[in-house]
Amino acid sequence: MLDDSTPSRDEPGAHGDRHPARPATLKEIGALAGVSIATVSKALNGRADVSRATRQRVQEAADRLKFTPNSLAQGLLAGRTGTVGLLTNDLEGRFSIPVLMGAEDAFGAGSVSVFLCDARGDAIREQHHIRALLSRRVDGLIVVGDTTNPRVPLAGSIPVPVVYAYAPSSDPRDMSAVNDNVSAGRMAAEHLVACGRTRIAYLSGDPAFTAAGERVA
Repeated sequence: MLDDSTPSRDEPGAHGDRHPARPATLKEIGALAGVSIATVSKALNGRADVSRATRQRVQEAADRLKFTPNSLAQGLLAGRTGTVGLLTNDLEGRFSIPVLMGAEDAFGAGSVSVFLCDARGDAIREQHHIRALLSRRVDGLIVVGDTTNPRVPLAGSIPVPVVYAYAPSSDPRDMSAVNDNVSAGRMAAEHLVACGRTRIAYLSGDPAFTAAGERVA
């Protein structure tokens, strides 16, 4: 345990009189906790080969020195950055926005950050966003369409998992999360029949949209 006699990094004379605004290092945390740099790294990264007492001592030292982990360095070591790219073509859509919000809520629960990009239906802009997201080493991509019509899959070789939401990929081998419009149309009809209705009118949307045909099927 740390005692009050240990100098704080914000106090004069603490750890070489360095400027308090400079981030703490693993070496300084190790010196304060009485362990090696390797042990500090293992403890802060949740490695199982560190005792609970040592982990607590290291964490207390890190908190006292106001240590902030370098997420990029951690990501390189772990092979994951804790980030996901979310690419859409419609930030004003009535249906795509709830998909975006749901994904962000789910990722937030797992401490995963989301990079949101709007391609606005422009293929060149979409490729630019994909390159930018991959350069930031995102762990995966979610591609959200503005309609339920199938879309062409992302061009080129994508080195991370890709999920298509709302608008499925035209390639059946891809992972797509879409609405079940056929079942939705059946449920609506069954409800009206259960209410005793026998003459039912169907007001369809634009027949060019896949959803319109599926709901009447």
